[in-house]
Amino acid sequence: MNKAELPLTSANVTVVAPGVHLCAIRAERFKTSRLLLQLALPLRLGQAEVTAANAALPFILHRSCAAYPKPRMLESRLAELYGARLGAQVQKQGEAQVLTIALTAIDDRFALAGEAVSEGCAKLLLDLLFEPNMENGLFPEQSVALEKRLLLEQLESEEGNKWAYASNRCDALMCGREAYGLNPRGEKEAVATLTPQDTTAAWKNALETAPIQFTLVADSNGQAVREAIAARFAGQTRNPVMPQTEFVFAAGEEKFVREEQPIEQAKLFIGLRAGMKDHRDHLYAMEVMVDLFGGAPYSKLFLNVREKMSLCYAVGARLQALKGIVVVRAGVDTEKAPEAKAEILRQLQLMQNGDFTDEELATSIRSLCDGVRSGADNPEYQARWYAAGLVTGEFISREEWCERAAAVTRDEVIAAAQGVTLDTIYLLAAKEDKEVAQ
Repeated sequence: MNKAELPLTSANVTVVAPGVHLCAIRAERFKTSRLLLQLALPLRLGQAEVTAANAALPFILHRSCAAYPKPRMLESRLAELYGARLGAQVQKQGEAQVLTIALTAIDDRFALAGEAVSEGCAKLLLDLLFEPNMENGLFPEQSVALEKRLLLEQLESEEGNKWAYASNRCDALMCGREAYGLNPRGEKEAVATLTPQDTTAAWKNALETAPIQFTLVADSNGQAVREAIAARFAGQTRNPVMPQTEFVFAAGEEKFVREEQPIEQAKLFIGLRAGMKDHRDHLYAMEVMVDLFGGAPYSKLFLNVREKMSLCYAVGARLQALKGIVVVRAGVDTEKAPEAKAEILRQLQLMQNGDFTDEELATSIRSLCDGVRSGADNPEYQARWYAAGLVTGEFISREEWCERAAAVTRDEVIAAAQGVTLDTIYLLAAKEDKEVAQ
């Protein structure tokens, strides 16, 4: 992976080691700073054990390390950093499994004795990453058992949340032959059988092969953090490989799957291929098109399918640009599902025909930009915005994004809509109701 010439925007992005870079965002308005450590690993079909071990990794790492092997010892160190807070997460971005450990702390300028809190946070994250708490060269059995239990609880919670369950099922059905169909938290069967050997192997592999990004939002230039990272990675043997995402330009044979559960409100999901060759392909036109189609209260789906025709309780569309798909989701009465589906697809056809006004287009662009700009009001949102550069290799400021969105034309939006094709319809229906035909 070659990122020796990363673009510089309002964020200061520098390569500090092979496959490791720091994105520092100068922010004077916040009382707290935010530092993210993220690693990107490929999601791969047929490797359920690897996916599960990777999923457990950030949670194991963020609870202790060799310097602070007991939770109370780590808590004491966080207290010394003015009550800094640690968190961990695993998610998918395209077909990358992204592991995150995050630290939120007081900004340096508010430290009572002038301490370099951000540097201390960086060194703690590096301790967690490079010197985890081990027993005989392996993660402790007790630590692995804890994270297995918590991951299984998360997976069971997803199954209980019918929106999350239906969303995961739509992904799996639509992208069953692509890694995107996998759950980044792993499969329950694979999680249940994880061993200290599995998770330790995942840690070693991540250190060697994962592209890594540190994202810092603070009132500093990030120099001390950069030096701490560079010193720790010096001499490390690394062969980073950027995960690649398969983009399916157009849908093939349409799929319809209906499942039943004892629920009151059915969940209708419609998966569409966005006609994108990669995440950059007519991105801004597609963002505007999806917003006009189903992204806001002024959208075609909300005003017509929900408000005018009362075919659903909730409806919306979302672009997954890193995979090139659009997913429409609606909460419906099961008996109304066929009519809701037909009307959703009819509204898409109207978008493809250019059935929207210049005023609606302007409203969409203005609303999108307002939403993007509002994210600058929070250090967590700021960090999340630039953290996407780990897999895209791009660091675009919010203002740059808005400038590009504002330049989108009517013809470009129509062309984006015309490239969208129907792939999968998934209905999670109420058990008591009669079967819904496609």
